Amino acid sequence: MNRKDIVLAAKATVWLWLAWMTIDVLPFKLFRKMMRPPVGKPRLKGDSAQAYGRRVSWAVGAAARRVPWRAVCFHRGLAAHQMLCRAGVPTELHYGVAKSMDKGLDAHVWVTANGEIIVGEQAQNHFTVLGIFPGKDSSGE
Repeated sequence: MNRKDIVLAAKATVWLWLAWMTIDVLPFKLFRKMMRPPVGKPRLKGDSAQAYGRRVSWAVGAAARRVPWRAVCFHRGLAAHQMLCRAGVPTELHYGVAKSMDKGLDAHVWVTANGEIIVGEQAQNHFTVLGIFPGKDSSGE
């Protein structure tokens, strides 16, 4: 790994921790802010944004496998959503559900940027979308 990869994995670890705190520990009212992060000034476009999206996908996955808590799709999605939006790459966080023979109701979160799935791609086609959360634009709307 090079220095940029280490820094990106460290950022992913921090965002995974913040997502875990928001979902599993802190009051629910703070959750809404994580769902709609501010979108920074566009610094990356086209191929650069896609390449960064793939790097964030790698970093979130690598960090999620190493943190001492269970980082599920929701934690991973919030982390990637925050990282990309703050880098100026608009994303959408998709929240879906599906009936499961084992569990009854199963939920899944995945993040897209420019139509490409960044995290949560496994089985996302089997889920009915309940909500899509874009980041806030830079004007705060």
